[in-house]
Amino acid sequence: MVIDRLRAVVNLDNLIYNYELLKKLNQGKEIFAVVKADAYGHGAKMCSLYLQKHGCNYFAVTVLKEAIELRDSGINKEILIFGKTDPLNSSYLVEHDLCQTVFSYDYAEELNRYGKKIRVHLIIDTGMSRLGILYHKEAQIDNVVNEIKKISKLPNIEIVGIYSHFVSSDSDKELTAYQQKLFNELLKRLKSEKISYGLVHLQNSSGVVTIKNIDYDLARCGIALYGYPPVKTEDKFLPVMSVFAKVISLRQIEAGDSVSYGRTFVAKDEMTIATIAIGYADGYMRILSNNDYFYYKGYELPVVGRICMGMTMVNVTGVEIKEGAEVEVFGERKLLEPMAKRALTITYELLTNLAKPRIDKIYINK
Repeated sequence: MVIDRLRAVVNLDNLIYNYELLKKLNQGKEIFAVVKADAYGHGAKMCSLYLQKHGCNYFAVTVLKEAIELRDSGINKEILIFGKTDPLNSSYLVEHDLCQTVFSYDYAEELNRYGKKIRVHLIIDTGMSRLGILYHKEAQIDNVVNEIKKISKLPNIEIVGIYSHFVSSDSDKELTAYQQKLFNELLKRLKSEKISYGLVHLQNSSGVVTIKNIDYDLARCGIALYGYPPVKTEDKFLPVMSVFAKVISLRQIEAGDSVSYGRTFVAKDEMTIATIAIGYADGYMRILSNNDYFYYKGYELPVVGRICMGMTMVNVTGVEIKEGAEVEVFGERKLLEPMAKRALTITYELLTNLAKPRIDKIYINK
């Protein structure tokens, strides 16, 4: 089918480049490829299959549906579910050989009632206050050990991993070190009491880039895998996705003419306006109205007026451009981080906003 409006080009070779770079930074150890939210908008099926082909053995998602879709797509390696799976759906965990995150004895006991072996990773809350067995202070370690001990005795629960999540490894070294200290003390206690906990993972993308004294089995990487490490680094990551949208209309306007809803932009002089086939229904955020640009053959084309549901207008005065031409919304020539700052958000949100069926994805590799 001919690309009608806009397309996302996903460079799978760049994905593997980033994966190998992360492995190198993680002292050659395995990477948990985080492919939740449709691989941050890049397409979980295609990205996961290519990663598996190039040696990736661990994948992580947030919800059961994502995990089943990976299995059905041909992923036969380990798949961990970060979020809570309703115990009523325990049969799917067993049927599809999935690993489930467990954050309390009560939840583990509910899963245990299914009557068949379910493999789990324990999550320890060392400061995130989201999910996990509560362990914010050193004085709580006995409670944590006792809860894990109870979980380990459940006959249908097999603990195959344990992890925690850094709160701000991109900005707060002191808190990060404290979380690491808590986590390490827990591992020592569990080992001394001969409680098996399986694979250990703590680092996220920023943790892999910034912390060099960690020696665990795995590191969980999402955003850096797709080319956008959340911290400054001299290591060169490559953007995996570039988004292009077509020019669908060109028009001349005069001084005093307004563009789009609400008259937020009024021309001071004669201008050429191009209408681009992307809008907030496609994930291009409305907050970028009058506050962004598209790239075209060396030109930055400023967004003018409010972004519409399926269209955005840009100023192309003095630029040789025709209907049907493609402009780059973001990618290798227009990086995502500055765009995220203008949108008062993070690269994660911009990428996942684009996980829409309206955008045709094209996968390229050598």
